[in-house]
Amino acid sequence: MKSTSPLNVLSDFSMDDRTVHIHPNDGFDLGLMTTEYVVRLYVGDSTDPDQIDESAFAYGKILLKNSVRGGQVELGLKAAEKLNGSRSAVLRFATGEKYGTLLVNPSS
Repeated sequence: MKSTSPLNVLSDFSMDDRTVHIHPNDGFDLGLMTTEYVVRLYVGDSTDPDQIDESAFAYGKILLKNSVRGGQVELGLKAAEKLNGSRSAVLRFATGEKYGTLLVNPSS
């Protein structure tokens, strides 16, 4: 599973809670090369996808956008609240047969 360094969290009430925006350079750290991916998305504390109940995942999108500053991640307000007040997060990505799995975890 590939991961980013801790990214500063920016939350926006106008964003969908199943959408994640990052800079393409941060996406490269995850092995992502194109601008948009459909993923199984989990936002929370657990870092092992095998230990997370399937109902905790939502199908969403990760978008690589040049308009996002490097070192930042943009999340919807409800998704950011699942980080328990943490202002930084680590993204972890694993490829799958059909969809990849993206974990957004608070960094300590």
